[in-house]
Amino acid sequence: MNRSKGAVKKSAESEKLSKSLAKYKTLAVVEISGFPSDNFEQVRKAFRGKADFVYTNKIVIYNALKKINPALAEKSKEIKMPVLLLSDLDPFEMARVAVQNKAYAKLKAGEAAPEDIVLPAGPTPFPPGPMLSQFSSIGVKTKNEGGKISIIADTTVVKRGVQVGDKIAAILSSMEIKPKELMLSIDYAFNDKIIFGKSVLYKMPAEYINEVSTAFSRSLALSIGAGILNKYSIKSMIKKIYIGVRFLSVDRNIVSKSTIKDILAKASAQAGALTKVTGGK
Repeated sequence: MNRSKGAVKKSAESEKLSKSLAKYKTLAVVEISGFPSDNFEQVRKAFRGKADFVYTNKIVIYNALKKINPALAEKSKEIKMPVLLLSDLDPFEMARVAVQNKAYAKLKAGEAAPEDIVLPAGPTPFPPGPMLSQFSSIGVKTKNEGGKISIIADTTVVKRGVQVGDKIAAILSSMEIKPKELMLSIDYAFNDKIIFGKSVLYKMPAEYINEVSTAFSRSLALSIGAGILNKYSIKSMIKKIYIGVRFLSVDRNIVSKSTIKDILAKASAQAGALTKVTGGK
């Protein structure tokens, strides 16, 4: 069966792209659906000299990746508008560039709030007039202060995950409030036989340090509890054994240089208790 010219062309493009992919240490698949073109241009400038963007047909990307890493190719199918980001940087350095160059944008009516949106207490840029009724219509209490409308108290106008209405979107826009985070979404990155997902790539170093520290503390406690000796648990285990032996020695009145004070204190306490019971007789 003869293939169409389009299919033949895509196959050739995939073959050419797969050969060029082999030149890079890191292959990343980026989602650009819904990303404003102006902001995307800023991101491209941030990656200039550090990584190359490849824009082509989704099928071409899939077939090219399939020759390099079939698992990554399958994951690319999840992305609505995939773009390849190719670099010799490691995936985490690429994600760091994306984070450092994030921007913020206004919310449009119908979009969901990424977080609770709060109008802060204090003066606004608006003089008394039509805006008074606009604020009142969304439950924001105001007053006239110095010729400007002033919000009396911090007021949550939209809860996280709730769609923004026309009135609130207009007010937020007028107040130049930009709650929507715009950051390049590196959904998957392939490097050194490992595919890193977005949830891993964008995690802050402090979070990793905290997780490793917590895991180490739990493992150490488990080692000590199970009596497993290693270079990390030995000091704590010696201390634990010492405390146990000392407690037993004091309980059995085994006198030594380290227990004599505790045994005398115990004897004194027992003598005091006996005096109370016998009334000092």
